[in-house]
Amino acid sequence: MENKTIFISFSLANSSVSDYFVDLCIRLNSTFKVVIFSDSQKPESILLPEDIEVKYWPSKRPTKFKDGYFLYKNIAKYKPVLTISMFGSVNIFMLVGWFCNVQNRVACVRTLSSQFPQKKINVIRKSLVYKLATRIITNSEATKQDVIDNFGVDEKKIKVLPNSVKNYNDTLPNIEIQTNKIVYVGRLHPSKGIDILIDALSIIRDKKIDIHLDIIGEGPIENKLKEQSAHLKLDNIIHFLGSKNKEDVLKAFKSSYCAVIPSNTEAFGYTVIEAMSVETCVIGANNTGIKEIIIPEQTGLLFETGNAEDLANKLESIFRNKTWRNTLSKNGFDRFLNNYETEYAVNRDFTFFKKMIE
Repeated sequence: MENKTIFISFSLANSSVSDYFVDLCIRLNSTFKVVIFSDSQKPESILLPEDIEVKYWPSKRPTKFKDGYFLYKNIAKYKPVLTISMFGSVNIFMLVGWFCNVQNRVACVRTLSSQFPQKKINVIRKSLVYKLATRIITNSEATKQDVIDNFGVDEKKIKVLPNSVKNYNDTLPNIEIQTNKIVYVGRLHPSKGIDILIDALSIIRDKKIDIHLDIIGEGPIENKLKEQSAHLKLDNIIHFLGSKNKEDVLKAFKSSYCAVIPSNTEAFGYTVIEAMSVETCVIGANNTGIKEIIIPEQTGLLFETGNAEDLANKLESIFRNKTWRNTLSKNGFDRFLNNYETEYAVNRDFTFFKKMIE
C-alpha cells in the first residue's frame, strides 16, 4: 500500500484552506505517496516532509493545454490511485484523470453556484465535468443540494465533509476583548449582506448602545458601503480596514465582542468557525451553510436573512447581557473543537479516503 500514490491539488498559501490540506497531505503521507499540485509557490512558513513532492502548474491557473499535458505526464509517471482537486484545477483533473483511467477521481466543491455568474454553457460544461468524477466532496449540506439542483449530480455520488480550521485559541497572545467592538471579515460583495449589517448598526446606535464596527476585506462595493455609512452618519463608528493577513484576522476576531456573518448565501462560512476557534461570539444569517454550523441560542445566534431589525435585536441581546454573550462564546468554541477543528477533520477524512482506495 505504501507504493500507492495520491495527487492533491490546492494552493499552498498562508490560509485556513491550505492549513487543512497540508495537514491532510502529511497524514496521508504516513501510508501513501503524496504529490501536491499548486498554482502558487510554497511559503517558507509551510513545512512539509521531504518525501512529499510539490509540482507547480505551468500556468497561473491550470486551464490550458500545457497544464493538461503536464498533468498527463505526471499521471503516466506516478500512476495515482486517487486524485483530489478543487477550484480552478477540477476541470483539468477530471478530464485528464478520466482519460488516463485513474481509479478514484474526487472533485471538491466549496462554493455555491450563486456566488458567480452562471452562463448556460458553463453550467453544461461543469455538469459534464462532474460526471467524470467518481466522487464529489462538498463542505456543507447546502453545497451538496446546490450541486444536485444546478448540475444534476446523483446524490449517492456526494459526500459532505465540512471545512475545518486549526485551534488558534491557545496560540494567540493574551488579547483583551473590546466590549464595544464587532467585526465583519470577508469580501465586500453584494452577496455578503454587509449593507444589512450597516443598517442594523444604525438601529442599535439609536438605542444608546456604544458599538463600533471593523470591516476587514476588499471588494467591488467598498465605495458604495462607505457612502451608505456616511449617509447614515456612521462614519465615526464604522472602520474600513482593508485586507489583512490570517494572523491579524484572528487577532481581530479574538479582540471583538462579536463577529457578524450577514451573508445572503454561504456555501459553508469559514469565518464562522474561524471566529469560534478563538472563542468569539458569532451572529450569522439563518441560511445555507451558516445555519448548519450555528445552533441558535446555544452556540451563537441566527437572524432572519436580510432583516436589519432582527440583526439589531440579536446584537442588542448580547450587549445588554454579557453573561449570555460569554455562554454563547464558550459553547461555540466547544462545538468548534468537536466538529470543525483541523486535527479532528484530518483524521475523519484520512479514514474516508483510505477506505475509498482500499
